[in-house]
Amino acid sequence: MQAAGTRAQRVTIGLAAGGTGGHLFPAEALARELQARGHGVVLYTEERGARFTRALEGIPYRVLPARSLAGGLAGKLAAAAVIARAATHARADMKQRGVALLAGFGGYPSFAPALAARTLGLPLLIHEQGSRLSLANRQLLRFADRVATSFADTGGVDAASRGKLVETGNPVRASILEAARTPYPALAGDGPVRLLVVGGSQGAAVFGRVVPPALQALPHDVRSRIQLSLQYRGDDADAVAAALRDAGIRVDMQPFFDDMAARLRDAHLVVTRAGATTIADLLVVGRPAVLVPIPQGGSRDEQRGNAEALERLGAGWCMREDDGGFTAEALADRLRALFEGSEGHARLAGAAAAAARQGRPDAAARLADEVVSLLAARAGGSVAPSAPGGGR
Repeated sequence: MQAAGTRAQRVTIGLAAGGTGGHLFPAEALARELQARGHGVVLYTEERGARFTRALEGIPYRVLPARSLAGGLAGKLAAAAVIARAATHARADMKQRGVALLAGFGGYPSFAPALAARTLGLPLLIHEQGSRLSLANRQLLRFADRVATSFADTGGVDAASRGKLVETGNPVRASILEAARTPYPALAGDGPVRLLVVGGSQGAAVFGRVVPPALQALPHDVRSRIQLSLQYRGDDADAVAAALRDAGIRVDMQPFFDDMAARLRDAHLVVTRAGATTIADLLVVGRPAVLVPIPQGGSRDEQRGNAEALERLGAGWCMREDDGGFTAEALADRLRALFEGSEGHARLAGAAAAAARQGRPDAAARLADEVVSLLAARAGGSVAPSAPGGGR
């Protein structure tokens, strides 16, 4: 709350995000929420992030040099030099703009702005989209004043830092919030089943190998009810689509869906990777999913953690590619159990309800509240408070 006798101030907030949509979209959502509350913002990203022109429209941003710390000694030394240069640029920009706080969203490009903010003595909030802290966020954990999480149980946080955690959820795009207004579509006994299959930007080839034969293996009365939206970029796309149609399946196959929110809204089931943004979208809209995490291995196995977290919540089913669990036969068995009969339909509806219970459509507002409260604590209550959702 605003301290008595102090004058409310509007301030400039810095945001730092890696160059993928999984990092940039939550940062965009927070930026727009803060702008709606009257605060200034600036986003620090790298060249890949600057390509998201629609997401960045109306948001001041600065492109910084970035390089991953992966590789041998020579690579790490080169990366350290790039990070130092980026931190110097970010520090100068923050001083010029009068940035009062930095919110970091992970990815190695967020590391340099976070270090710059700490050298200026600015409060640092980091947001974790996944069920386990990313490598960049683990490195920044000791510098952070607050850690906003998307899941109630987030791995990779040491005991000493647990007091910094606050669950806000993962902010989603406006189109997803609009889709969330539509309840889960009822499944009639012999009515259509709308199946959305999205391989994502990485590793989509396995979906082309597994999904079509799985669908072809289903009984005819099930196949004839399926309305399939399949995002697939393979060179054999025309042949795959023809084979599915020959099996009696109505299919819309495209390399990219620019109406993803609408397709998610209409879906009875989604087969997809388990990236953090995908998980947030599924939960907010409230749709059940078969989740196929990208095989990564070791401490970087974020998608497996996300998929298993949703399965524990009853919101979906994890089918791992790396242990042989995602095959045409296994997927056909799963789909048959879900699409045939009232019991399967009830399981789908139950998973949809479980997803919706975990969704955080107000995540951007929650996160903005944390930014404002952290600023107010540092400034002795002189930062203007605002109602959740920017008063909307």
